[in-house]
Amino acid sequence: MRRLVAALTFAVCQLAFCAQVASAAPAPATSREVMSAYVAAIRYFNAGIDASEAQRIVDAILRDAADERVDPRLVVAIVATESSFDRTARSSSGAMGLGQLMPGTAADDGVNNADDVDQNIRGTVLTLKGNLQHYARFDVQRQYLYAIAAYNAGSGAVDEYGGIPPYDETVHYVMKVVVLWRRLTGLSAT
Repeated sequence: MRRLVAALTFAVCQLAFCAQVASAAPAPATSREVMSAYVAAIRYFNAGIDASEAQRIVDAILRDAADERVDPRLVVAIVATESSFDRTARSSSGAMGLGQLMPGTAADDGVNNADDVDQNIRGTVLTLKGNLQHYARFDVQRQYLYAIAAYNAGSGAVDEYGGIPPYDETVHYVMKVVVLWRRLTGLSAT
């Protein structure tokens, strides 16, 4: 049953994803408009963040995403799903900070202080980029879906199952990130 759910989730995400990849290029906007939109999005997910902290998070996301050639809207979708932009978030499994980095992953990415916005976002982007590179042999839809799933469940689980693992948490996580990413790119959620 879990494999069926995972297969159906993959099919739904793949259909939803096709339109996104084709139209992922953002409409031209001024840098002030872009910054304002990102700050507003972050404050939507976490109303407790003041404008200056949201601006610092935006700066880190845009800088690191550009440096590593990762879509910053995907980084926003991941962080919103992981922590709702709470830099002090901790999970019961030990994940830390904005991108909910596991201690080993954080260390691999050079993150010494998971509560530091710049370090955590850098680690988040590097982990996502590594996942995208790991799944680059697949068509673009699978590459992104598997990379997102690996961010949640680990690449070992994705490799073991040959795709999105049939874990309820991971299946829902992938769907949530894809839907949010689509919304951030200006597409409908479906």
